[in-house]
Amino acid sequence: MTEATQIHKNTVAMNEALILSSLRQQELIDVTDELNVKLRHEITERQRVEATLRESEHRYRTLFEIGAVAVYSCDASGMIQDFNRRAVELWGREPVLGDTNERFCGSFKLFRPDGSYMPHEQCPMADVLSGKIPEARDVEVHVERPDGTRITAVVNIRPLKNQRGEVTGAINSFFDISERKMAEQRQQFLMNEFAHRGNNLLAVIQSMVARSVSGKRSLAEAREVLTQRIQALARSQLALQSGGFEGASLGEIVRLEFEGFSDRVKVGGPDIMLTPRVAQTFTLVVHELATNAAKHGALSDQRGKVAIRWSIEGVGAEARFKFQWRELNGPPVVPPTRQGFGRVVLERAVAQDFQAPPNVRYAPAGLIYEIDTPLSVMTVAGPEESHSS
Repeated sequence: MTEATQIHKNTVAMNEALILSSLRQQELIDVTDELNVKLRHEITERQRVEATLRESEHRYRTLFEIGAVAVYSCDASGMIQDFNRRAVELWGREPVLGDTNERFCGSFKLFRPDGSYMPHEQCPMADVLSGKIPEARDVEVHVERPDGTRITAVVNIRPLKNQRGEVTGAINSFFDISERKMAEQRQQFLMNEFAHRGNNLLAVIQSMVARSVSGKRSLAEAREVLTQRIQALARSQLALQSGGFEGASLGEIVRLEFEGFSDRVKVGGPDIMLTPRVAQTFTLVVHELATNAAKHGALSDQRGKVAIRWSIEGVGAEARFKFQWRELNGPPVVPPTRQGFGRVVLERAVAQDFQAPPNVRYAPAGLIYEIDTPLSVMTVAGPEESHSS
């Protein structure tokens, strides 16, 4: 082989090598470009996912913070990891995250529904984390705040688990049901009160019937007297209804009785809320006084008038209630000779329910009926509160 031939072969080989290298370089460029496109796409997708996660985290944190339900989480050891502002409000304090002395719950103290003290290590969160119970559903606990106030809360706790099924923590959501519990207690109180009052009313009506139809009254007169007394009793229930059946306004009782005598009956005194039992007796007292005045006393004469006054004297435990019924310009009055229902109410019932016998004077100018008793035995509120009103 001549030298020229060898050079030609070498030249061809070099050209082939260059061409092959160029092709491979182009392949590498194409692969690189494709990888760059994929990488840019992955970066863009990752940025999109991260933005979505940040947005989702922001929405979660917003809902977590502004939600009406209190929420907090613990790790497997019971250390508090997170909580929202509602939890702080219900606890009345803000626990320190990661504090080993703050485990299972951020409350100051916990109590069971029966009132017994519940250590934090025995609370529902501790039971869920230890596996003692799988979860807590609508468990009632009483939370005491540092200032001594208490709320009743219902807690719901779910465990957090890893892929191996191991408990890694738990989340507790709880809410305040104090108002609901108060409403339930009020409802139960009213039911008991209705049952008690129903029995009491039956006893009073039986006494009314027995004494109204006895004696020398005709059947028509007895029926009229009985009807009026039952209507008076109904007015006491109306006054109690206005007070939520927890008490009745003394002024309202007097107003309901004397709506037809407004120009001849002068009334004055502070507003006082009477207990249900006293309100019922007082209504019957006012009715009997009004009935007697209309039949035999000041209201039976066009010139007659009635002055009704009551007051509170003293304060605190020494406060006393004073009531006076005074008839003026009526015909001469004489003491009754028979022991009917009205006299029983005016004397014996008052002495029993007001814990003081009334003072009854049959003065020539008209009947004077007075009650002087400790304020505390007849009012819904305490003496000081009633006096201030």
